[in-house]
Amino acid sequence: MIPDNISEAGVRLVKKFEGLHKEGKDGLIHSYRCPAGKYTIGWGSCKGVRSGMRITVEEAEARLVTDLEDHAKAIHRYVEVPLSQNQYDALTSFIFNVGAANFKSSTLLKRLNSGQYHDVPNQLMRWNKARVDGKLTPLRGLTRRRAAEAALFSMDAKLAGDGGDKMPQKIEEAKPKPLTQSKTMAGAGVAGAATALSEIAPQIEALVPYSDSMKTIFLLCAVGGIALVAYSRWKDSKEGTR
Repeated sequence: MIPDNISEAGVRLVKKFEGLHKEGKDGLIHSYRCPAGKYTIGWGSCKGVRSGMRITVEEAEARLVTDLEDHAKAIHRYVEVPLSQNQYDALTSFIFNVGAANFKSSTLLKRLNSGQYHDVPNQLMRWNKARVDGKLTPLRGLTRRRAAEAALFSMDAKLAGDGGDKMPQKIEEAKPKPLTQSKTMAGAGVAGAATALSEIAPQIEALVPYSDSMKTIFLLCAVGGIALVAYSRWKDSKEGTR
């Protein structure tokens, strides 16, 4: 079973992320060119929009609902498994944003039709990029929208009390390596010792005629130690060391 229409909650979600643009001083909503060069009005409506067009807020809302229902036809056309209202609303918002063609060819749809509902939120989060200066770039607005859609889709997932998986009563964080086992400490020790020795080199100048050479050696040791610290911290962060 698949719902026939998007709910008011679903409409509100789309409104939040699309935004109502170009409200004029006359209280009407004016058409404008979107970044893609299309004339748009209200909450991202493009169908039949022309330059200089003006509508009321109520008309903009009616256009949005019509547009959403039009995009949701792809759900009835391509989805082969039952959906809850929240799942339907989340997918409608997604399709309204990315288009029916992208939805049809997506891994998301394949996973959904194979019954892998749990993977849909993760698949939604993959669609958070757009081309900026020719480069595919994650956008914060898209990431937030995908997160909201993923959360809405997941609202009907079974919890432990609903007969789902048993909730573990002991949750543990992965143990980080002891800092004494980290190369960071070795690097810091080398850098610290070399720096300290370079400071006392002038004081032993009378005893050691090669103090300038020692300074150079100590400096190289200090630089090497600092480089080792930087590398080790990067490596430790990947291995779970703090």
